[in-house]
Amino acid sequence: MIERLARDALVVIFGGEEVPGMSFYGLVARGSLGSFVLPSDEWPGRPETKLYVLHGVAWEVPIWDLPVLVWPTGRRFERAVRRTLEGVIATGCQVAWVAAEGFPFSDPPDLFDPEFTSGGVLAWMTSDGEFECPLNPDLPLSPVSDERLLALRRYAHGLADAE
Repeated sequence: MIERLARDALVVIFGGEEVPGMSFYGLVARGSLGSFVLPSDEWPGRPETKLYVLHGVAWEVPIWDLPVLVWPTGRRFERAVRRTLEGVIATGCQVAWVAAEGFPFSDPPDLFDPEFTSGGVLAWMTSDGEFECPLNPDLPLSPVSDERLLALRRYAHGLADAE
């Protein structure tokens, strides 16, 4: 069986249509979300994002859906993801990550719990600058490990596990 390339598996819903793209998520204390600036110079065609915000009593999960008009490749792709995650962190988020439509996700208190989100994080960044991007649009999908999910959960303690 041939595995699909990431670029063929990653989609978002934009303007009511399923299009190639990625979702950039963040986790922030409720009421603390700042403004997001997409590093549009990193994304060919300078696409616009659509913001959705999920929330609980203590937390918010902003989600910026980014349609990808042309996939950057190699180091340019990793740089684009890094700079976009930096933009999410700059809004006040404690953790930022990448996924897409149909990937496993769970609100807090189950956020980053492998039982609910295994295979659902494709790249990530913490507010102290740690970063990992195993995602490459020209290779099959390679989500982060369950061990990494648990580390992100520990890092975001108080928000990822909040009611």
